Amino acid sequence: MRKASCKDGKHDNVNCAILWLKEYGPVVLLACVLYVFFAIVPLFKTAVGSDLVGWTWRAWNTKNDFIHGWAIPFLFVAFVVMAWDTMRKEPVKPMLLGLVPVLFGIVLYVASARTLQPRIALIGVPFLIVGGVSYLFGWRVARHMLFPAFFWYFAIPVPGIQQATSFLQVAVTESCYRAGLLVGMNIVNTGNEIHSADNSWNTLDIAAGCSGIRSLMALVMISAIYAYYTQKELWKKAFLFACALPLALVANFFRIFTILVLAEMGFSEFAAGAWHDWAGLLFFFPIALAGLFVLDRLLNWKTNRKVVRKRIQG
Repeated sequence: MRKASCKDGKHDNVNCAILWLKEYGPVVLLACVLYVFFAIVPLFKTAVGSDLVGWTWRAWNTKNDFIHGWAIPFLFVAFVVMAWDTMRKEPVKPMLLGLVPVLFGIVLYVASARTLQPRIALIGVPFLIVGGVSYLFGWRVARHMLFPAFFWYFAIPVPGIQQATSFLQVAVTESCYRAGLLVGMNIVNTGNEIHSADNSWNTLDIAAGCSGIRSLMALVMISAIYAYYTQKELWKKAFLFACALPLALVANFFRIFTILVLAEMGFSEFAAGAWHDWAGLLFFFPIALAGLFVLDRLLNWKTNRKVVRKRIQG
């Protein structure tokens, strides 16, 4: 991208404004167009707050386990800022083919309005961003926007996600029950509940929120960021990203099992109260993030060995 600069003192205010518009004008125009159609145009006249931004904003709530959506806009800005210097160094070669993904995004927007399905329009947002940047500045610049643009998909609420992931409840309940029997606990399993056989503590109910879906969504998002910024090969990025699910299952098992252990030891009130609320931060994420780090080291063990050898030789 071109670099507009007035620091040498050779440009007056008018020339500085022209230079600024040449570099940033298309970006500002693209942002304004997206803002108008997504935040102002009443796309869904039958809904309260009928614009897409308003609908999405309200959909980021604890009821559908998408509270992490609030972080997506800030992360998007952070990713663009991190890539900005690199994009500025790329040659500007506007590409007419950039209109193809733009047209695809427009088709999704129209389909969203016709079917009253906001998610369809949100699916088209990355295509509008990448296509618009490609058309204005070329692919060399637009490729750096791929990850920030498609990262928006983490902000799209998935309908019925709790029902679709009910198997997580069953899996963690069954695993904790079997592990409890293995270490000698006197417990009984009924559906998604684990009881003390001698009624020494209250029933442990593995509710939908305890299935790990909330933590899973956050961990998948973190895994995507970690994989993108730490791995060079595409297959390594995909592998680390795919490992988010098993890591989340293992970490959530240990979180729930510690609650069961504390209850069996006589600390049922503490286990169901403070420990239940804070075990995610104290137990789940440390285990999951440690797993990501270990996998990263294993995937790049040859590179790490070379670095160690160079340091020793130096």
